[in-house]
Amino acid sequence: MRLYVERGDRRKLIGATDPTKAAPGTIRALFAKSIDANAIHGSDSDENAAIEGNFFFSQFERF
Repeated sequence: MRLYVERGDRRKLIGATDPTKAAPGTIRALFAKSIDANAIHGSDSDENAAIEGNFFFSQFERF
């Protein structure tokens, strides 16, 4: 499954990169096994999110 969150505070949904430091209920706290296998990718800026989103998702995959 792939999820592309374009707006809002993505970091609150995703959680800290280190799942042992991620807030309870975040995706990484719930599903990550380690920093290397952290279950989800989060872009470091809005500009990179746009680039990465265009790379991984077609216009038809966005809602």
